[in-house]
Amino acid sequence: MSLHRSSAALGLLAGESQESEIFGERYRTMIITSSTSRLNLGANIHFEPTREASVGDVVVVQVLTENPAYPNVEQPDGSFRKIGVGDVLVGALGSRQALRGFVGHAPESLDPEVPLALLNMGGVIGVFVDSTTQLGDPAFVRYLGTVVDDAGVVNLKRSAIPAVEEIAGYRPIILAIGTCMNVGKTTTIAKLIESATKTGHRVGAAKLAGVAALRDTGEFAKAGAVDVKSFLDCGVPSTVDADSLAPIFKTVVSALDGDLIVVELGDGIVGHYHVETVLTDPSIMSHVAAVVVCAGDIMAAYGAKIYLDQLGVPIHAFSGLATENVAGSGYIQDWLGVQAINGLKEPDRLFAALGIEAEVLANG
Repeated sequence: MSLHRSSAALGLLAGESQESEIFGERYRTMIITSSTSRLNLGANIHFEPTREASVGDVVVVQVLTENPAYPNVEQPDGSFRKIGVGDVLVGALGSRQALRGFVGHAPESLDPEVPLALLNMGGVIGVFVDSTTQLGDPAFVRYLGTVVDDAGVVNLKRSAIPAVEEIAGYRPIILAIGTCMNVGKTTTIAKLIESATKTGHRVGAAKLAGVAALRDTGEFAKAGAVDVKSFLDCGVPSTVDADSLAPIFKTVVSALDGDLIVVELGDGIVGHYHVETVLTDPSIMSHVAAVVVCAGDIMAAYGAKIYLDQLGVPIHAFSGLATENVAGSGYIQDWLGVQAINGLKEPDRLFAALGIEAEVLANG
């Protein structure tokens, strides 16, 4: 059974809120999520049920349950919309391994009788495995069909920018990494973009590890970045699903506009998102002018220092939660011998401490 371009389907895909018949059942509305934003899906899509599943396939699901602690999805314009039981979502199959969120993986096959889950606000959909006690179970969804067109199954890879093997030319890269998720990486990057822009740089910014969503890159754009991209531009819904982050890093950085590149690697230095494949790639690290580590606490900063020393990756500054006051920043600086500057409180000082201007002069 399939749903072709019926008037009811067209109305739903256009964002109308009236109830319509799909597969003989009543659903409230269809919401396209931001994980599919690069595909520019519109009213001409249709979907068909299948058992076959691949990472990045665009699917249509019905919301079966709600989670009050995680009530919204992000739409392609970056806005948020609350979801409810009966809503129909268009998202992408993928995985998530969030230490402070949901854990799940892309399904190997699809069956309307086997519930899937909304793994993140960007509309990444997969098999639920675990969650934090604070969040509880995610919103469960029922598979309705896979989006298809004349060329076959629609997958995020269709919109991928051309891959490159090496980073062309030289522009200094500021690399922000963290000891965990939610330790201040995105805020630090945004503040560095503001400071660099004030000094006359045209900043290209990217988030190159994590799960598909537009919120963080939207923060980079608001901070003044002239170009923003993410792993989603490589057709990847989650870097958990990538074998290596290095090719994604090289491709996105090469495609970014700007004379200074600022990159956030989401999640933690150690984890499921393949951050280590960037840190251990000599051709990438030869382009990195400064490394900022956002740490959750003093001990996390110590662990990051030991680990990165083993990899031969110098830390130019610590920032993030562990540096919110001198109890943390002072202790880290005295103990580890590395500058510890809070990017939210002192962004200009942090940017100046990274020595980017000297790097530009040396390579100019």
